[in-house]
Amino acid sequence: MKNLIVFLLSALTLCLSAACHRNNMRTETFRIEQMRNPESVQLLSKALQPLGGVKKITPDFEGRELIVEFNGLSLYKKNIEYAIVHAGFSLPHWPAPEAAKADLPEELR
Repeated sequence: MKNLIVFLLSALTLCLSAACHRNNMRTETFRIEQMRNPESVQLLSKALQPLGGVKKITPDFEGRELIVEFNGLSLYKKNIEYAIVHAGFSLPHWPAPEAAKADLPEELR
């Protein structure tokens, strides 16, 4: 009986510890018309860096898309969109504020 209780407690502890550390990596693609060159990717990377859950960004200059891999447990898609827009880059459903656009280099406005 004692061995059974020890076994059940060990199994429960193992299950709970595994559940707390789930991997929830997500990938989202953002269409950004202003993304034309490596400088735009550097600006976007700088804007996304403080978010803390972004693991990888991959630019697609031909499709004008930014592919972002992030931890869905610590970051939401809306957080990424907010950072992109407030860096001066417009999304199809969310235009960037004029003040943020004005801070971009001329060729990216």
